[in-house]
Amino acid sequence: MRYLLAIVAAAMLASAAQAHWVFVYVPADKSEAHVVFGHTAAPDPKLFPSRAEKTELKARDANGKDAKLTMEKGDGNFFRAKLAGKPVVVFGTTAGGVVQRGDNPASLSWYYPKTIVGDPFAKVAEIGKAVPLELVPERDGDKVRFKVLSDGNPLADAKVTVVPPGKGEEESPVVKTDKDGRTSAFADRGRYCVAVRRIDEKPGEHDGTKYAIVRHTATLVCDFGGSIK
Repeated sequence: MRYLLAIVAAAMLASAAQAHWVFVYVPADKSEAHVVFGHTAAPDPKLFPSRAEKTELKARDANGKDAKLTMEKGDGNFFRAKLAGKPVVVFGTTAGGVVQRGDNPASLSWYYPKTIVGDPFAKVAEIGKAVPLELVPERDGDKVRFKVLSDGNPLADAKVTVVPPGKGEEESPVVKTDKDGRTSAFADRGRYCVAVRRIDEKPGEHDGTKYAIVRHTATLVCDFGGSIK
């Protein structure tokens, strides 16, 4: 079986209130991207985003050209990267390292944060096989749904945490994707923060530390039905 459907993974995804991920987003009226570690795309005043420190970011323009970004510590609990021009999407890879909690197996974590600036349905915003796991917003009438891509292919039965606009940790539903890798549709207008995880049973060693499983986590920040002010 390619992907490990572990009890520990189900527990972490089922409890949205306890989940934290690496997010990248572009604040309104700023020419820079911010990287945070938390439940939404905002700095956590109680949590310095050390898990997000080893993030490599790129910005893609409307012509599909990627440019590497330089990340530095921001004035607060976030990292920042200056933007040149007007990117359509900012995305990256975060090396989370090896962690072991309690009796759970040691795991190597990778995060793939992405934010779409402007039109959430822009075709150039889909990264594809360049990342192992990705979330892609799709229009569904007057609603939005999210497609999960694993190595560029739709991933069925994935558990996706969706933080709707203006909602908190206790109001973030966890939904499963259908056979085509798509979630149910959402009607709320505003900023969505979405996360999905894939766990591979693939033992190995990273920086001299052994691990039993690999956690791939993709996040998405996008505005549906109007920009965030």
